[in-house]
Amino acid sequence: MNKIILNLMCSLFVLVTLPDYAQSNITKLDNIKAQKVSDVTSINVREKIILGGAEQWISIQSEDTSNPILLILHGGPGFAMMPLFHISNSELENYFIVVNWDQRGAGMSYSSNIPKETMTLSQLLSDAHELTGYLRIRFNRKKIFILGHSFGTILGTFLIRDYPEDYYAYGGIGQVVNVIENEQLSYDFALEQAYKDSNRKAIDELNNIGRPNEAGEYSDDSGYDITMKWVGYYGGELYGKRDSEEIERTILNSKMYENIRDDVIKGWSFSQELFNDNAIWSFDFRLSVNHVDVPMYFFTGRHDYDTPCTLVKQYYNTLSAPIKEIIWFENSSHFPFYEEPQKFNKMIIEKFTTHPF
Repeated sequence: MNKIILNLMCSLFVLVTLPDYAQSNITKLDNIKAQKVSDVTSINVREKIILGGAEQWISIQSEDTSNPILLILHGGPGFAMMPLFHISNSELENYFIVVNWDQRGAGMSYSSNIPKETMTLSQLLSDAHELTGYLRIRFNRKKIFILGHSFGTILGTFLIRDYPEDYYAYGGIGQVVNVIENEQLSYDFALEQAYKDSNRKAIDELNNIGRPNEAGEYSDDSGYDITMKWVGYYGGELYGKRDSEEIERTILNSKMYENIRDDVIKGWSFSQELFNDNAIWSFDFRLSVNHVDVPMYFFTGRHDYDTPCTLVKQYYNTLSAPIKEIIWFENSSHFPFYEEPQKFNKMIIEKFTTHPF
């Protein structure tokens, strides 16, 4: 499939009114391959841009650049998934300009030169807002659609609260509501399944680390990893499968990441710095983001115990929004876009394209 890629052309009068962050990126577009939005043409590029003073990478894929923009916020933190989303959900490129972003410190955006002190929730939110502005200006759009997965739902939910004027609608996959309760419910699920299964190894390991306390802390540094190992084993990440590492293998074996596998793995580890930010542990969206001016859709796996769906239902019940809806995926856990891609793509297209843009 041939991709026609032209040079981006920006009108001088637009440049005069651009915010500083956008001007700095637009002036660096010499090597960026794009096109006038008025041209009906396709695009398939990966590009390095500057966000918050750090080099970061995005991919842009669409069969028609007159489509609305859909920005994907990956999970983790640090779980870059450019290739995974394209493999499973390329159908969306017929309806949207799909933008995948490897966040600061993750995937293609990993660098040992990134200061650890910049790995904060506020910095990633700033990066995401800057990227939103960049995309709006580049493609001459008033607003964009935003879709977060897992950790990415934290970014997305704060973004639509703080900048509702920038977004047509929000979609949350594996929506995070409160990180501490999230950890506790994941542990409860794993231990309950272990007892049902009479799995002595799992029972012993989970009892040894104990349930996370009210601060979300385990008695053992390996507590989170042990909990998630058994959550994955009992299908809380991929429904009906005990091999939750299938996702990681798909990402690492992809052509897109084949030359940077070590950096992708380093990015997973480096991005854990974000858990040192108290802001990650202190929010509860049922209290802090219970009213928004943007439609919210939750694409939720019925068997998700990585970000337990019971919390999503509680959040939905407290939420005031112009439109709110939970779309259930009965054969999915934490990755419905990968586990049920046809239904997922259909629902995204159906829900998002009903909004005028």
